[in-house]
Amino acid sequence: MFRLLLLVHLTFLLLPQPSGAQEVGRPLPLSDHLATGDDYMGIRLLGALSLQGREALAELSDLAWDEDEGILYSVTDRGRLLHLLPVIEQDRLVNIKLLRHFDLLDETGKKLRKSERDSEGLALEQSDNGVAGDSLLAVSFEGHNRVALYSAEGEFRRSVKMPKVLRDPKLYKSGNKGLEALARHREFGYITGPEMAKERGAIPLFSQTGQRWYYRPLEPNGAVVALEALDDGTLLILERAFSSIFEPLVISLSSSRPTKANTDSALETRLLARFDNSQGWRTQNFEGLTRYRGNRFFMVSDDGGESFLQTQLLYFEIR
Repeated sequence: MFRLLLLVHLTFLLLPQPSGAQEVGRPLPLSDHLATGDDYMGIRLLGALSLQGREALAELSDLAWDEDEGILYSVTDRGRLLHLLPVIEQDRLVNIKLLRHFDLLDETGKKLRKSERDSEGLALEQSDNGVAGDSLLAVSFEGHNRVALYSAEGEFRRSVKMPKVLRDPKLYKSGNKGLEALARHREFGYITGPEMAKERGAIPLFSQTGQRWYYRPLEPNGAVVALEALDDGTLLILERAFSSIFEPLVISLSSSRPTKANTDSALETRLLARFDNSQGWRTQNFEGLTRYRGNRFFMVSDDGGESFLQTQLLYFEIR
């Protein structure tokens, strides 16, 4: 009987789990000097959480909000897709629920192989059209650099045609500096690019329709880790700069405006926020970003699967 119960239990664990809408957030003070509700540079802080309690919450790499479904999606470095539900009370983030999670699948319906499952960027199609159940999730991958569309349950739908140069290994500084960020722009379709430039200098960003722009990092060793396109054509750029354990980790959020007129040139940027962990910030490895509603956004950090790091979720408003 014990063997039978154990077999049933293990079989159940292998299925996509609704997880009972488990609350997985713990309040997190991110600053020694500022609190929830305070203004900082060009943003207002609206709450932060540490996500805990489930192995599925490891190595989150990007976020995307589905207005039709009321779900905050996240992809992870392990090729997982999470369904999350933020708990907002009086305009403050107070908790978050893990609804369920899925493995991303290949064309044959099998779990992605380890060499192909490093999902990094996330953007949505048909997520705000008033039609339930038709959302498509665009995912960018690192290692085997590509962009593909998935269902909300992680089922492969089709590949996204992107510029051929993105498949050239010579474009990338290393195998782990691939298509970290992805956005869906109203005019140019999907925009992505290598995490870092091959040589020191500006980082190229490529559109689905063939345009190219360059982002000049704000910090030494700066890397593009997330992109988010807004309805007015603005592109938000999340940069992470890390040199060594002896240097501060700096997370920068800036805005820019890619156009046809400024293709093949460096984008002008406006700094919105800068988080430096040598200046009282407890921010860690932030590398995911999405617009929620209005001018409000979520950012998430990747704990790298390490017990001494956190999966941090920040809710904020651009002023």
